[in-house]
Amino acid sequence: MCLIRCEPAPNQPDSSTVGPRLIQLLKDPSPDIRRTVALSLGKIGDTNGIPALQQSLRGDVDAQVREYSAWALGQIGDQLSEDAIIGLLTALGDADSAVKQAAASAFGHIGPQERAMHLLNEIFSISGADTRLAVIQTLREMDTPSAYPLYLTALQDPQPRIRQMAVSGLGELGDRRALPLIRNRLFKDEDEGVRSEAAFRLGKLGDHTDILALKKAIREDPSQSVQMWSNWALQEIEQSGPAL
Repeated sequence: MCLIRCEPAPNQPDSSTVGPRLIQLLKDPSPDIRRTVALSLGKIGDTNGIPALQQSLRGDVDAQVREYSAWALGQIGDQLSEDAIIGLLTALGDADSAVKQAAASAFGHIGPQERAMHLLNEIFSISGADTRLAVIQTLREMDTPSAYPLYLTALQDPQPRIRQMAVSGLGELGDRRALPLIRNRLFKDEDEGVRSEAAFRLGKLGDHTDILALKKAIREDPSQSVQMWSNWALQEIEQSGPAL
C-alpha cells in the first residue's frame, strides 16, 4: 500500500548523453548559457569536454566563460592531457585577472603534487620564453616548497623577466638555502630588474651577514633602482635588531 504518492520516479538523464549536449552548448550565442555549460562540464568531470573547454579558454570573447572553462579543466584535474595543461599555462597571460587566477588555481587539482611538478619541469625544459614565464608564474600561485629546484633552474634562464620571477619565488618560499643564490644575482646579473628584486628579497629574507653585500651594491651598482632597494633592504635588516 502506498502511503505517500504511488508514482514512478522520473527518468534520470543518461550521463553519457548529458556531456555531448553540453559540449554543443559551449558554442551557444548566449554568454550566460556558455558560462553555465562550462561550470556544468567541470562539475560532471566529463573528459570528452576537455577539447571544447580548451577552445573556450583560448578564444571565448566573454571573460567569465574563459574563467569558468579554466575552473572546469581544473576540476577534471588528473585526467588532463599535456596539451590541456599548456592551455592553462597560456591562460596565465590572459588580459583578465580572474581568468589568470582560475588557470593558476587549476594546477592545484591536476593530480598529486609530484605529477604537477613533473609536468611543469618538462614543459619548462622544452618551451619558449612565454610558456617558461607562465610556468614560473604558476609556481608562484602554487606556493609549494617542491618548486625550489625549478626556481633554481629558472635562475639561469636567458630571459631576465623569468630570472626575476625566480628570485621573487625563492623569496616567497622563505627557504634560506636560496640566500647565496639571491646574493649572487644581486652582484652578477646583467639585468637591473633582477638585481633590484634580489636586493628586495635580501631585505625580506636576509640577516646581518648581508649588510656588507648591500653596502657594496649601494656604492657600486650603476642602477639607481638597485641602489634604492639595497638601501631599503639595509635599513630593514639593521632595524630588525642586533646580530646574534
